[in-house]
Amino acid sequence: MANAMAFAQNKQSRIGYVAMSNTDNYVVFDTATVRVWYALNALDINDENSYIDWQILEVGKYSNKYYSYFVWESDSLRTVDYRTNRSGSFSNKLLPRGRNGKGHWNELQYHVLIAENGKIRTYNRERLPQYEGYYDEPYPNQQWTLTPDTATVSGYHCQKATCHFRGRDFEAWFTTDVPLKFGPWKFGGLPGLIVKVYDADHYYTFECTKVERVHRPMVKSKYSRRRPIKRETVLKFERKINENPGKLLGWKDMEGNIISKFYPYEPIELE
Repeated sequence: MANAMAFAQNKQSRIGYVAMSNTDNYVVFDTATVRVWYALNALDINDENSYIDWQILEVGKYSNKYYSYFVWESDSLRTVDYRTNRSGSFSNKLLPRGRNGKGHWNELQYHVLIAENGKIRTYNRERLPQYEGYYDEPYPNQQWTLTPDTATVSGYHCQKATCHFRGRDFEAWFTTDVPLKFGPWKFGGLPGLIVKVYDADHYYTFECTKVERVHRPMVKSKYSRRRPIKRETVLKFERKINENPGKLLGWKDMEGNIISKFYPYEPIELE
């Protein structure tokens, strides 16, 4: 299990992705009252630089938003830099932080999820722009099984629940001390906030680092160039680019030959 965990936490570090989303063009669409921060695959929960990503769930009056703080931070810094530096060059210090290799693409970082009116819309930001777009799906209704197990997780008294979702078995710890039926990514539907959730193989672990009561605008890109795309199309593309990035992106060696090399890949959604 330890080897699988180490592999999963360091995967998806081969594909460079540096495209910027200009935060000057973002618009307000709701007001957040709660922000929940989740570490993705942390080596040390007390060291944010050991996370693959640091993600935020914003709970608004009418909708929820789930996104990468590291990517948002990078986009914001690069937007400020772009106002005075139109050359297109930038410092590597402005790339997303985290243990993913400084700015390398990862689908769980470059997806923004907005839930409202009983559905989730996922805006995906890809290494190849022709696969960027958005897709809608009903708000997932995981069929949770509550267990009698309890534990203190992230400082909260929690109860354990299990489910099978999109081809994987998951375990979650939720707390009724925070009466929100939400959680990280697409998880939700339990009698309290999901504080920690992971798949049975521990490829993906989301763990709460803090909960904030706030009153702040929720913003999003206008996504004016995004078009509908099928979820299945996105998943197939992301598998191909992770398993053999050189072949898909046309990487070449010194002799001009395509670099084709297969890498194991474990997506969070298997179906």
